[in-house]
Order: sequence, then structure tokens, then C-alpha cells
Amino acid sequence: MDKKRTLILLHIPAWVIAIFIAWFFSADSFPGMRSSYVVLSTLVLSFWMLGSFYLFYSYLVPKFLTGGNRRLFWLYGLIFVLIIMPTIGVVLLLLTKTSALTLSEMLSAQGLLPYTGSVFITLVCGVLGALYLLLLRRYHRA
Repeated sequence: MDKKRTLILLHIPAWVIAIFIAWFFSADSFPGMRSSYVVLSTLVLSFWMLGSFYLFYSYLVPKFLTGGNRRLFWLYGLIFVLIIMPTIGVVLLLLTKTSALTLSEMLSAQGLLPYTGSVFITLVCGVLGALYLLLLRRYHRA
């Protein structure tokens, strides 16, 4: 099997895990709701998690971390994790109406828990993307 096909196959577990986690949290968030809400929420959360994973995997780590500019990696990584991705997630949740909170509730103290959760999800997926790339590079060098 060639390297490109092997590399693609190595990404399948990341996709399966992301979709399963997204479905699990979506189904848990909408007990007794129509399946269309669960599917939509699963798609939004999967996009969010895989977007975080692949931004670190494809851009931040190769360009900045292994490219020699670690300060920019940490700066852009923190901006992405703390501001950009949670904002995109909130907008997606509002646009798809899969959130139980209104915009004003999300911006209040009540919205702190979903924000903290979104930062955690983004951070975990970003770290996994970075580790995945670094481990693959190490494997190919060995």
C-alpha cells in the first residue's frame, strides 16, 4: 500500500471518533427531540471538531511550530482556541437553532459554561491534530 493511501486511512479513526462524539453529545442534548435536530447538531459539532483538528494539523503546526516560529504558533493557537472557534461555534449553533440558549443568554454568565465547553473541545481537538501530525512525521522518519 502506498504512503498516500496509508495516510488517508490513518485519518479515518479521527473522523469516526469526531462523528461519534458529536452524535453522542447531540443525542444527549436533545432527548426526545426530532432526529433532524440531532443530525444537524451532529454535523455542526463534527465540523467544529474536525475544523479544529485540521487547522492545527494542516496549518499551525507545519507553518509555525515545526517552521521555527513557536511564539506565533502559541499566539495564533490561543487566538483560535479562545476566540475564533468558539465564536464560529456559537454562530453555527444560533444559525441552525440547535442551541437551547439565546444570544443574550450565551453572552451572560449563563453562557459561560457552553463557552468553556467550546474552548475545551477546540483545545482538545487542536492538540490531537498537532500530536497526530508530529507522531506521523516521527513515524515516517523512523
